[in-house]
Amino acid sequence: MTVHSPRLRNSSGAELNLRSQILFQEPTRTHTKDLVTAVASWHKTYVHESSHWARYHGSTVGILLSLLRRSRDQLAAYAISHMSQRQTVDLHEHRSSGVPFLSFKRYPQHAGGELKYNELDWLNLYYTYYVLLDPEGLTEFDATTWDTRAAFENSLEDTWRQSAGVEMAERSEDARVSVTGPLKLVHTSEGPLTTRTLFECAAVIDELFQFEGAFLRTADPTLRELLVEEMSGEYGLPWRLACALAGRDLGGSVVLTLIDFALNPVVPGLTSADPSVDWRELYPPYRFAAAAKAMAGWESDLEFQPLSHEMAVHFQHVLAKRSGLRTGRVVSRPSSLSTLRQAATTPMHLVERTPAVSLMCASRLLDLREEDVCALSHYGANFLEDRAVRFVNPDRGMWWLFPVFQASRGEYRWPAEHVNLNEATDLLLSAAVASAYDDILHGTGPLASDHLPRALIEDRGEAEALNQVLKGSTGLDMGWGRI
Repeated sequence: MTVHSPRLRNSSGAELNLRSQILFQEPTRTHTKDLVTAVASWHKTYVHESSHWARYHGSTVGILLSLLRRSRDQLAAYAISHMSQRQTVDLHEHRSSGVPFLSFKRYPQHAGGELKYNELDWLNLYYTYYVLLDPEGLTEFDATTWDTRAAFENSLEDTWRQSAGVEMAERSEDARVSVTGPLKLVHTSEGPLTTRTLFECAAVIDELFQFEGAFLRTADPTLRELLVEEMSGEYGLPWRLACALAGRDLGGSVVLTLIDFALNPVVPGLTSADPSVDWRELYPPYRFAAAAKAMAGWESDLEFQPLSHEMAVHFQHVLAKRSGLRTGRVVSRPSSLSTLRQAATTPMHLVERTPAVSLMCASRLLDLREEDVCALSHYGANFLEDRAVRFVNPDRGMWWLFPVFQASRGEYRWPAEHVNLNEATDLLLSAAVASAYDDILHGTGPLASDHLPRALIEDRGEAEALNQVLKGSTGLDMGWGRI
């Protein structure tokens, strides 16, 4: 069993893989001799995936997901390092026989010692992460009967405890997180509405925005037609739902603002020190549906006037009052790091380096949100007219607005002006090791590698060096490319 790899992807095959935080983008697949159309195809795809990066790391739900993932990996590292010899033997035997070491279906599997508690905590963190992002990641049938309220309350509390006074607010010892109200997912006649589909819908709208610029208007109109067709499928579900709930057609700009409202929920410890939160204020799909309903009988200025920071802020303020839901605003700075080199060289456990990069970028993106919320809520507008001029000025240094690491033609790429080869390699090794913990505890068979640059795994020497790093971190004789 291969562990689900969370990803935000484009119909062309490009994707931001959330296990490794690497953007996979191949050269354009557009078969044309028209250079403008070829470049336009690459550009809109890059905007799509880059918008995922900016929205994910510049929203409270994205920061929460990063912290939940880090807590899960830290717990996995601790649990593996404290396993007895007998438990280590069991782990290898279970994997070879196709049985995950930790499993919803087989819980409780470990009834003795500290592993008994680590097992439940790890499964809760895993479950909470995927319900929040995309329940499709819970591939085991029995996971649907898991106690959602207990999982969220315990996971939010554990993550707050791990991050208190640093990425999150101070936490009193007697603070106990509670999630109130019915914990229901959002189902529609077309299927479930998930946080992932909200990200994807926003990214396609960002692509469509590019055709308002002079450059893409000169490209083959088929490119835009393909996007309109894509909107008729899963990625357009949020837009269609919003129009149905509002009782009228809503423009793309309005839908983007509704999505931004949904992706910034109230989170205990992250947006306030209040340990209690209602599910309606926490779960992005519910927030989106409630915001869309609030549009019924109300026509905002955002629907008729040019976009601006002030107008978007006012719109969300009125939206909060009409829906009865607050917008989450991070109360502490997620990272004290200021450069990518610091994230690569500051002493820390391997499982912490990838989230360190994410949280450092999140700090910059949150600053931008306060200055110009539209740069995140309407990411595609960054590349139109006067806004695009900002990227011409090298002193602006807005590298954190785009995916930091990429893979093209299977090769790993990094920003050479910010980290050297050794530092970039260390960051890649950290991403690989951290992502392996899910496979070790919850998967079977060979370790997954689709979230890593292909060349790293195909080169026998590099793969074996990577395996040695993994063995040094876990103490387990496991690796990529091995049965």
